[in-house]
Amino acid sequence: MQFATGKKLSILACLLLSTVNAPHAKGQMYINEIYLDPPGSSGDLVYEYIELRGSSGASLADHYLIVLENETNSATANPGQIEAVFDLGSLSSPFLGSNGFLTLRQAGGNYSTFDPNSNNLQNTLSGFTWGSGDLSSVGFMDEGNNGVLENSGGTFILLKNNGGASTAPTITSPDLIDLDADNDNELDAGSILDSWTILDSIGINGDPGEPAGFMYAPINFSLATPPGGGNVPAGATFVDVGFEIEYFGRWGNSTGSTAADWHIANLTNDNASGFDGPTDFRQSAEPHGINTPDQYVETSQGVPYGTIITGTLGSENLSILNGDFDAVYDGEEYVFDGDIDGHDFLTWQRNFGFGLDSLSVPKFATRRHGDSNGDRIVDGADLALWAANYGAGAGPLVSSAVAVPEPTSLTLLVLSGLLLLRIRHSEL
Repeated sequence: MQFATGKKLSILACLLLSTVNAPHAKGQMYINEIYLDPPGSSGDLVYEYIELRGSSGASLADHYLIVLENETNSATANPGQIEAVFDLGSLSSPFLGSNGFLTLRQAGGNYSTFDPNSNNLQNTLSGFTWGSGDLSSVGFMDEGNNGVLENSGGTFILLKNNGGASTAPTITSPDLIDLDADNDNELDAGSILDSWTILDSIGINGDPGEPAGFMYAPINFSLATPPGGGNVPAGATFVDVGFEIEYFGRWGNSTGSTAADWHIANLTNDNASGFDGPTDFRQSAEPHGINTPDQYVETSQGVPYGTIITGTLGSENLSILNGDFDAVYDGEEYVFDGDIDGHDFLTWQRNFGFGLDSLSVPKFATRRHGDSNGDRIVDGADLALWAANYGAGAGPLVSSAVAVPEPTSLTLLVLSGLLLLRIRHSEL
Protein backbone atom coordinates (compact mmCIF):
# COMPACT_ATOMS: atom_id res chain seq x y z
CA MET A 1 0.00 0.00 0.00
CA GLN A 2 1.24 3.50 -0.78
CA PHE A 3 1.85 6.08 1.88
CA ALA A 4 -0.87 8.79 2.06
CA THR A 5 0.56 12.30 1.79
CA GLY A 6 -0.67 15.88 1.98
CA LYS A 7 -4.43 16.30 2.21
CA LYS A 8 -4.86 12.54 2.05
CA LEU A 9 -3.49 12.27 5.58
CA SER A 10 -6.55 13.98 7.00
CA ILE A 11 -8.75 11.32 5.40
CA LEU A 12 -7.38 8.82 7.89
CA ALA A 13 -9.20 10.69 10.64
CA CYS A 14 -12.47 9.60 9.04
CA LEU A 15 -11.74 6.17 10.48
CA LEU A 16 -13.06 7.63 13.72
CA LEU A 17 -16.50 8.02 12.25
CA SER A 18 -17.15 4.79 10.38
CA THR A 19 -17.10 1.02 10.77
CA VAL A 20 -17.81 -1.73 8.28
CA ASN A 21 -19.92 -4.73 9.21
CA ALA A 22 -20.23 -7.68 6.82
CA PRO A 23 -23.61 -9.39 7.30
CA HIS A 24 -23.75 -13.18 7.53
CA ALA A 25 -26.41 -14.42 5.10
CA LYS A 26 -28.48 -17.20 6.67
CA GLY A 27 -27.74 -20.49 4.95
CA GLN A 28 -24.74 -19.06 3.10
CA MET A 29 -21.63 -21.15 2.50
CA TYR A 30 -18.04 -19.93 2.17
CA ILE A 31 -14.61 -20.93 0.98
CA ASN A 32 -12.87 -20.95 4.36
CA GLU A 33 -9.27 -21.71 3.39
CA ILE A 34 -7.22 -23.37 0.67
CA TYR A 35 -3.59 -24.45 0.87
CA LEU A 36 -2.65 -24.77 -2.79
CA ASP A 37 1.16 -24.79 -2.79
CA PRO A 38 2.81 -26.39 0.27
CA PRO A 39 6.63 -26.14 0.39
CA GLY A 40 8.99 -28.89 -0.69
CA SER A 41 9.44 -30.88 -3.87
CA SER A 42 6.51 -33.15 -3.02
CA GLY A 43 4.49 -30.88 -0.73
CA ASP A 44 1.72 -30.34 -3.27
CA LEU A 45 1.26 -34.11 -3.60
CA VAL A 46 0.22 -34.68 0.01
CA TYR A 47 -0.33 -31.46 1.99
CA GLU A 48 -2.86 -29.50 -0.06
CA TYR A 49 -6.25 -29.07 1.59
CA ILE A 50 -9.48 -27.16 1.16
CA GLU A 51 -11.99 -26.10 3.79
CA LEU A 52 -15.56 -24.84 3.56
CA ARG A 53 -17.72 -23.16 6.19
CA GLY A 54 -21.45 -22.63 6.56
CA SER A 55 -24.49 -23.70 8.55
CA SER A 56 -24.41 -26.71 10.84
CA GLY A 57 -24.97 -29.93 8.91
CA ALA A 58 -25.73 -28.12 5.63
CA SER A 59 -26.23 -30.42 2.64
CA LEU A 60 -23.66 -30.39 -0.16
CA ALA A 61 -25.98 -31.95 -2.74
CA ASP A 62 -25.45 -30.24 -6.13
CA HIS A 63 -22.58 -28.16 -4.67
CA TYR A 64 -19.23 -27.81 -6.41
CA LEU A 65 -15.93 -26.06 -5.88
CA ILE A 66 -14.36 -25.27 -9.25
CA VAL A 67 -11.14 -23.62 -10.42
CA LEU A 68 -11.00 -21.48 -13.56
CA GLU A 69 -7.78 -21.27 -15.56
CA ASN A 70 -5.96 -17.97 -15.14
CA GLU A 71 -2.93 -18.44 -17.38
CA THR A 72 -2.45 -16.19 -20.42
CA ASN A 73 1.28 -16.60 -21.08
CA SER A 74 1.36 -19.56 -23.46
CA ALA A 75 -0.02 -20.48 -26.86
CA THR A 76 -2.25 -23.14 -25.31
CA ALA A 77 -3.48 -21.05 -22.36
CA ASN A 78 -7.21 -20.37 -22.31
CA PRO A 79 -8.33 -18.33 -19.29
CA GLY A 80 -11.82 -18.99 -18.02
CA GLN A 81 -11.81 -22.72 -18.67
CA ILE A 82 -12.85 -25.05 -15.86
CA GLU A 83 -9.57 -26.84 -15.06
CA ALA A 84 -10.45 -28.51 -11.75
CA VAL A 85 -13.65 -29.58 -9.97
CA PHE A 86 -14.59 -30.88 -6.54
CA ASP A 87 -18.00 -32.59 -6.83
CA LEU A 88 -19.05 -32.07 -3.22
CA GLY A 89 -22.34 -33.90 -3.59
CA SER A 90 -20.46 -37.10 -4.42
CA LEU A 91 -18.70 -37.26 -1.04
CA SER A 92 -19.33 -40.25 1.22
CA SER A 93 -20.80 -37.83 3.76
CA PRO A 94 -21.98 -34.86 1.66
CA PHE A 95 -22.64 -32.29 4.34
CA LEU A 96 -20.88 -29.81 6.59
CA GLY A 97 -20.06 -30.93 10.11
CA SER A 98 -22.20 -30.10 13.11
CA ASN A 99 -19.99 -27.04 13.65
CA GLY A 100 -20.44 -25.97 10.01
CA PHE A 101 -17.00 -27.00 8.68
CA LEU A 102 -15.81 -29.42 5.99
CA THR A 103 -12.11 -30.18 5.37
CA LEU A 104 -10.91 -32.21 2.37
CA ARG A 105 -7.33 -33.51 2.22
CA GLN A 106 -5.03 -35.26 -0.21
CA ALA A 107 -3.98 -38.88 0.35
CA GLY A 108 -0.64 -39.29 2.09
CA GLY A 109 -0.82 -36.13 4.20
CA ASN A 110 -0.29 -36.38 7.94
CA TYR A 111 -2.66 -33.71 9.24
CA SER A 112 -4.00 -35.21 12.43
CA THR A 113 -5.63 -32.51 14.59
CA PHE A 114 -9.18 -31.51 13.72
CA ASP A 115 -12.22 -30.16 15.48
CA PRO A 116 -14.24 -33.32 16.30
CA ASN A 117 -17.47 -31.57 15.28
CA SER A 118 -16.28 -30.92 11.74
CA ASN A 119 -16.53 -33.22 8.72
CA ASN A 120 -12.98 -34.25 7.72
CA LEU A 121 -12.39 -36.41 4.67
CA GLN A 122 -9.20 -37.62 2.99
CA ASN A 123 -8.72 -39.21 -0.43
CA THR A 124 -8.46 -42.97 0.08
CA LEU A 125 -8.32 -44.19 -3.53
CA SER A 126 -4.68 -43.38 -4.30
CA GLY A 127 -1.41 -43.34 -2.36
CA PHE A 128 -1.08 -39.56 -2.56
CA THR A 129 -2.62 -36.48 -4.26
CA TRP A 130 -6.33 -35.77 -4.61
CA GLY A 131 -6.60 -38.51 -7.18
CA SER A 132 -8.81 -37.68 -10.15
CA GLY A 133 -12.12 -39.10 -11.31
CA ASP A 134 -12.45 -42.74 -10.25
CA LEU A 135 -9.25 -42.45 -8.20
CA SER A 136 -10.61 -39.71 -5.93
CA SER A 137 -12.88 -40.38 -2.97
CA VAL A 138 -13.21 -36.60 -2.43
CA GLY A 139 -14.87 -35.88 -5.78
CA PHE A 140 -11.85 -34.27 -7.44
CA MET A 141 -11.15 -34.21 -11.16
CA ASP A 142 -8.68 -32.06 -13.06
CA GLU A 143 -7.31 -31.46 -16.52
CA GLY A 144 -4.53 -34.00 -17.06
CA ASN A 145 -5.60 -36.15 -14.08
CA ASN A 146 -2.66 -34.85 -12.05
CA GLY A 147 -4.51 -34.81 -8.74
CA VAL A 148 -3.11 -31.45 -7.63
CA LEU A 149 -4.14 -27.79 -7.64
CA GLU A 150 -2.22 -25.50 -9.99
CA ASN A 151 0.46 -23.54 -8.12
CA SER A 152 -0.29 -20.51 -10.28
CA GLY A 153 -3.76 -20.23 -8.75
CA GLY A 154 -6.92 -19.38 -10.67
CA THR A 155 -10.43 -18.30 -9.76
CA PHE A 156 -11.95 -20.49 -7.06
CA ILE A 157 -15.77 -20.60 -7.16
CA LEU A 158 -18.08 -22.32 -4.68
CA LEU A 159 -21.47 -22.85 -6.32
CA LYS A 160 -24.79 -24.66 -6.23
CA ASN A 161 -25.97 -26.09 -9.54
CA ASN A 162 -29.71 -25.62 -10.06
CA GLY A 163 -29.99 -27.07 -13.56
CA GLY A 164 -29.38 -30.78 -13.13
CA ALA A 165 -26.78 -32.92 -14.89
CA SER A 166 -26.74 -30.85 -18.08
CA THR A 167 -25.36 -27.78 -16.27
CA ALA A 168 -23.12 -29.49 -13.72
CA PRO A 169 -19.47 -28.39 -13.91
CA THR A 170 -17.13 -31.17 -14.94
CA ILE A 171 -13.87 -31.86 -16.76
CA THR A 172 -14.67 -32.58 -20.39
CA SER A 173 -12.44 -34.05 -23.08
CA PRO A 174 -11.00 -33.06 -25.45
CA ASP A 175 -12.23 -29.48 -24.86
CA LEU A 176 -12.73 -27.98 -21.41
CA ILE A 177 -15.86 -26.00 -20.53
CA ASP A 178 -14.99 -22.35 -21.19
CA LEU A 179 -16.82 -19.66 -19.21
CA ASP A 180 -14.95 -16.84 -20.99
CA ALA A 181 -15.03 -18.01 -24.61
CA ASP A 182 -14.12 -14.60 -26.05
CA ASN A 183 -11.31 -14.05 -23.52
CA ASP A 184 -12.55 -10.59 -22.55
CA ASN A 185 -11.97 -11.21 -18.82
CA GLU A 186 -15.74 -11.32 -18.17
CA LEU A 187 -17.73 -14.48 -17.44
CA ASP A 188 -20.10 -15.22 -20.32
CA ALA A 189 -23.84 -14.71 -19.99
CA GLY A 190 -25.88 -17.45 -21.62
CA SER A 191 -23.50 -20.18 -20.46
CA ILE A 192 -24.14 -22.88 -17.86
CA LEU A 193 -23.18 -20.19 -15.38
CA ASP A 194 -26.78 -18.96 -15.62
CA SER A 195 -27.95 -22.15 -13.88
CA TRP A 196 -25.66 -21.68 -10.89
CA THR A 197 -25.92 -19.85 -7.60
CA ILE A 198 -22.42 -18.59 -6.83
CA LEU A 199 -21.94 -18.75 -3.06
CA ASP A 200 -18.37 -17.49 -2.78
CA SER A 201 -15.35 -16.83 -4.99
CA ILE A 202 -11.80 -15.48 -4.93
CA GLY A 203 -9.17 -14.94 -7.61
CA ILE A 204 -5.49 -15.80 -7.07
CA ASN A 205 -2.44 -15.13 -9.25
CA GLY A 206 0.13 -16.74 -6.99
CA ASP A 207 3.05 -17.78 -9.17
CA PRO A 208 5.89 -15.47 -10.31
CA GLY A 209 5.28 -16.48 -13.93
CA GLU A 210 1.64 -15.42 -13.98
CA PRO A 211 1.01 -11.85 -12.71
CA ALA A 212 -0.98 -11.06 -15.88
CA GLY A 213 -3.38 -13.97 -15.45
CA PHE A 214 -7.13 -13.38 -15.79
CA MET A 215 -9.17 -13.54 -12.59
CA TYR A 216 -12.96 -13.46 -12.36
CA ALA A 217 -14.02 -12.95 -8.72
CA PRO A 218 -15.28 -9.82 -6.91
CA ILE A 219 -12.00 -9.90 -4.89
CA ASN A 220 -8.70 -10.90 -6.51
CA PHE A 221 -5.13 -11.10 -5.19
CA SER A 222 -1.86 -11.19 -7.11
CA LEU A 223 1.82 -11.38 -6.26
CA ALA A 224 2.47 -8.41 -8.59
CA THR A 225 0.77 -5.90 -10.86
CA PRO A 226 1.26 -6.45 -14.61
CA PRO A 227 1.76 -3.53 -17.03
CA GLY A 228 -1.58 -1.80 -17.48
CA GLY A 229 -2.97 -3.06 -14.17
CA GLY A 230 -4.57 -6.23 -12.89
CA ASN A 231 -6.74 -8.30 -15.22
CA VAL A 232 -10.09 -8.53 -13.44
CA PRO A 233 -13.73 -7.92 -14.47
CA ALA A 234 -15.22 -4.44 -14.45
CA GLY A 235 -15.99 -3.38 -10.90
CA ALA A 236 -13.89 -6.13 -9.30
CA THR A 237 -11.12 -5.47 -6.77
CA PHE A 238 -7.47 -6.22 -7.56
CA VAL A 239 -4.95 -6.38 -4.70
CA ASP A 240 -1.18 -6.59 -5.23
CA VAL A 241 0.21 -8.31 -2.12
CA GLY A 242 3.85 -8.22 -3.27
CA PHE A 243 4.78 -11.85 -2.59
CA GLU A 244 4.17 -15.38 -3.89
CA ILE A 245 0.81 -16.73 -2.72
CA GLU A 246 0.69 -20.28 -1.38
CA TYR A 247 -2.22 -20.02 1.06
CA PHE A 248 -5.43 -18.06 1.36
CA GLY A 249 -8.14 -18.20 3.99
CA ARG A 250 -10.90 -16.22 5.59
CA TRP A 251 -9.71 -13.89 8.34
CA GLY A 252 -11.38 -15.43 11.37
CA ASN A 253 -15.07 -15.94 10.61
CA SER A 254 -15.34 -13.19 7.97
CA THR A 255 -18.05 -13.32 5.32
CA GLY A 256 -17.37 -10.42 2.95
CA SER A 257 -15.50 -9.88 -0.31
CA THR A 258 -12.99 -7.19 0.66
CA ALA A 259 -9.25 -7.46 1.17
CA ALA A 260 -9.80 -7.24 4.93
CA ASP A 261 -11.92 -10.42 4.85
CA TRP A 262 -9.01 -12.59 3.67
CA HIS A 263 -5.59 -13.64 4.86
CA ILE A 264 -3.24 -14.08 1.90
CA ALA A 265 0.12 -15.61 2.80
CA ASN A 266 3.21 -17.57 1.94
CA LEU A 267 3.91 -20.38 4.41
CA THR A 268 7.14 -22.12 5.41
CA ASN A 269 8.56 -25.25 6.99
CA ASP A 270 11.89 -23.57 7.72
CA ASN A 271 13.35 -24.62 11.09
CA ALA A 272 13.99 -20.99 12.03
CA SER A 273 10.23 -20.40 12.11
CA GLY A 274 9.72 -22.97 14.88
CA PHE A 275 8.41 -25.59 12.44
CA ASP A 276 8.45 -29.02 14.07
CA GLY A 277 6.70 -30.89 11.23
CA PRO A 278 5.33 -32.52 9.36
CA THR A 279 2.17 -30.40 9.01
CA ASP A 280 3.05 -27.50 11.29
CA PHE A 281 3.28 -24.90 8.51
CA ARG A 282 4.11 -21.36 9.63
CA GLN A 283 3.85 -17.78 8.44
CA SER A 284 6.84 -17.14 6.17
CA ALA A 285 9.11 -14.10 5.77
CA GLU A 286 12.31 -12.99 4.08
CA PRO A 287 14.81 -13.31 5.60
CA HIS A 288 13.87 -16.13 8.00
CA GLY A 289 14.37 -15.86 11.75
CA ILE A 290 12.62 -14.60 14.87
CA ASN A 291 13.21 -10.86 15.44
CA THR A 292 15.26 -10.54 12.23
CA PRO A 293 15.81 -6.88 11.24
CA ASP A 294 14.27 -5.60 7.99
CA GLN A 295 12.14 -8.72 7.71
CA TYR A 296 9.40 -8.65 5.06
CA VAL A 297 6.66 -10.94 6.36
CA GLU A 298 4.67 -12.43 3.48
CA THR A 299 1.20 -11.79 4.87
CA SER A 300 -1.68 -9.48 3.99
CA GLN A 301 -2.83 -9.28 7.62
CA GLY A 302 0.30 -8.34 9.56
CA VAL A 303 0.71 -11.84 11.01
CA PRO A 304 4.16 -12.20 12.65
CA TYR A 305 6.74 -14.60 11.26
CA GLY A 306 6.52 -18.12 12.66
CA THR A 307 2.81 -18.03 13.52
CA ILE A 308 1.18 -21.44 13.04
CA ILE A 309 -1.33 -21.16 10.18
CA THR A 310 -2.40 -24.76 9.52
CA GLY A 311 -3.38 -25.53 13.10
CA THR A 312 -7.10 -24.73 12.89
CA LEU A 313 -8.42 -27.46 10.57
CA GLY A 314 -12.14 -27.95 11.00
CA SER A 315 -12.58 -24.72 12.95
CA GLU A 316 -12.39 -20.93 12.71
CA ASN A 317 -9.25 -19.54 11.09
CA LEU A 318 -6.63 -17.37 12.72
CA SER A 319 -7.57 -13.77 13.39
CA ILE A 320 -6.10 -11.02 15.55
CA LEU A 321 -8.22 -8.16 16.88
CA ASN A 322 -7.57 -4.80 15.25
CA GLY A 323 -5.69 -2.79 17.84
CA ASP A 324 -4.22 -5.81 19.62
CA PHE A 325 -0.46 -5.17 19.53
CA ASP A 326 0.50 -6.88 22.79
CA ALA A 327 2.35 -10.00 21.60
CA VAL A 328 4.85 -12.19 23.45
CA TYR A 329 7.05 -14.85 21.87
CA ASP A 330 6.48 -17.98 23.97
CA GLY A 331 9.24 -20.06 22.38
CA GLU A 332 6.78 -21.48 19.85
CA GLU A 333 5.18 -18.44 18.21
CA TYR A 334 4.01 -14.90 18.98
CA VAL A 335 0.90 -14.97 21.17
CA PHE A 336 -1.42 -11.95 21.34
CA ASP A 337 -3.30 -11.34 24.59
CA GLY A 338 -6.70 -10.72 22.94
CA ASP A 339 -7.34 -7.47 24.85
CA ILE A 340 -7.45 -3.95 23.42
CA ASP A 341 -6.13 -1.83 26.26
CA GLY A 342 -3.43 0.57 27.35
CA HIS A 343 -0.61 -1.91 26.82
CA ASP A 344 -1.42 -1.92 23.11
CA PHE A 345 -1.31 1.86 23.01
CA LEU A 346 2.16 1.80 24.55
CA THR A 347 3.36 -0.69 21.91
CA TRP A 348 1.96 1.57 19.18
CA GLN A 349 3.60 4.60 20.79
CA ARG A 350 7.02 2.93 21.07
CA ASN A 351 6.95 1.88 17.42
CA PHE A 352 5.25 4.94 15.93
CA GLY A 353 6.76 5.62 12.51
CA PHE A 354 8.30 2.15 12.14
CA GLY A 355 8.40 1.26 8.45
CA LEU A 356 8.93 4.81 7.18
CA ASP A 357 12.65 4.51 6.48
CA SER A 358 12.00 4.69 2.74
CA LEU A 359 9.15 5.72 0.46
CA SER A 360 9.85 3.15 -2.23
CA VAL A 361 11.00 -0.13 -0.66
CA PRO A 362 8.84 -2.69 1.19
CA LYS A 363 7.86 -1.78 4.74
CA PHE A 364 8.43 -4.17 7.62
CA ALA A 365 5.85 -3.62 10.41
CA THR A 366 3.43 -6.35 11.56
CA ARG A 367 0.71 -6.37 14.22
CA ARG A 368 3.24 -7.01 16.96
CA HIS A 369 4.80 -3.64 16.11
CA GLY A 370 1.46 -1.78 16.03
CA ASP A 371 0.31 -2.16 12.40
CA SER A 372 -3.36 -3.19 12.23
CA ASN A 373 -4.35 -2.26 8.69
CA GLY A 374 -1.71 -4.26 6.83
CA ASP A 375 0.15 -1.36 5.21
CA ARG A 376 3.37 -2.34 7.07
CA ILE A 377 3.65 1.09 8.71
CA VAL A 378 2.85 2.04 12.32
CA ASP A 379 0.91 5.28 11.95
CA GLY A 380 -2.22 7.20 12.87
CA ALA A 381 -4.53 4.84 11.02
CA ASP A 382 -3.49 2.06 13.38
CA LEU A 383 -4.15 4.30 16.38
CA ALA A 384 -7.66 4.92 15.08
CA LEU A 385 -8.28 1.17 14.89
CA TRP A 386 -6.96 0.74 18.44
CA ALA A 387 -9.32 3.46 19.66
CA ALA A 388 -12.32 2.08 17.78
CA ASN A 389 -11.83 -1.32 19.42
CA TYR A 390 -10.67 -0.12 22.84
CA GLY A 391 -12.11 -2.31 25.59
CA ALA A 392 -12.56 -5.44 23.48
CA GLY A 393 -11.43 -8.62 25.22
CA ALA A 394 -11.54 -9.75 28.82
CA GLY A 395 -8.45 -8.23 30.40
CA PRO A 396 -7.74 -4.93 32.20
CA LEU A 397 -8.16 -1.86 30.04
CA VAL A 398 -5.37 0.25 31.52
CA SER A 399 -2.14 -0.79 33.19
CA SER A 400 -1.95 0.14 36.87
CA ALA A 401 1.78 0.75 36.57
CA VAL A 402 1.77 3.36 33.82
CA ALA A 403 -0.41 6.26 32.79
CA VAL A 404 -2.16 5.47 29.52
CA PRO A 405 -4.68 7.80 27.88
CA GLU A 406 -8.15 6.41 27.35
CA PRO A 407 -9.71 7.21 23.97
CA THR A 408 -12.12 9.81 25.37
CA SER A 409 -10.05 12.40 23.50
CA LEU A 410 -9.82 10.15 20.48
CA THR A 411 -9.89 12.84 17.84
CA LEU A 412 -7.00 14.73 19.43
CA LEU A 413 -4.94 11.54 19.70
CA VAL A 414 -5.40 10.60 16.09
CA LEU A 415 -4.93 14.06 14.66
CA SER A 416 -1.79 14.64 16.74
CA GLY A 417 -0.46 11.30 15.58
CA LEU A 418 -1.19 12.19 11.97
CA LEU A 419 0.54 15.53 12.39
CA LEU A 420 3.68 13.86 13.75
CA LEU A 421 3.56 11.34 10.95
CA ARG A 422 3.26 14.06 8.34
CA ILE A 423 6.22 15.94 9.82
CA ARG A 424 8.39 12.81 9.87
CA HIS A 425 7.33 11.93 6.34
CA SER A 426 8.21 15.41 5.03
CA GLU A 427 11.71 15.09 6.50
CA LEU A 428 12.50 11.83 4.65
